[in-house]
Amino acid sequence: MESITDHMQQDHVLIDGYAERAATAAETAAWSDLEREAGEFLRRLRRHIEMEEVVLFPAFEERTGMVQAGPSVQMRMEHEQMQPILEQMQTAVAAHDGAGYRQASHALLEILVPHNQKEEQMMYPMLDQAVGDDASALLTQVRAMAV
Repeated sequence: MESITDHMQQDHVLIDGYAERAATAAETAAWSDLEREAGEFLRRLRRHIEMEEVVLFPAFEERTGMVQAGPSVQMRMEHEQMQPILEQMQTAVAAHDGAGYRQASHALLEILVPHNQKEEQMMYPMLDQAVGDDASALLTQVRAMAV
């Protein structure tokens, strides 16, 4: 059975690939590539955040009682910090502003890289442990959101 950790780490890798291709497109002023790759990056990252905030984090909090403080609270705060940067990236794509996209992308990575490390090393393993046999049902809900 696939763990939540495995599934969400694989999603991080997939999303990172779009981010890298979008950065290359921004660097080379390949606007149609930037629109495609950045568009997919932003869509998938937002969906990933939604999976966590709608399905996974509530399940973790329900089982652990860590509602006011704990790793999911910190992860949500970091998700909120990312939102205006994601908007800047989307605006830069629409304006074909490669420099603006690269600047916003750099700002995002300063938050996203340590954020993903915390999720992969702490949050997801804690989630797997907290939900136990319910992991399969939660992953079914997460996969349904991926469509």
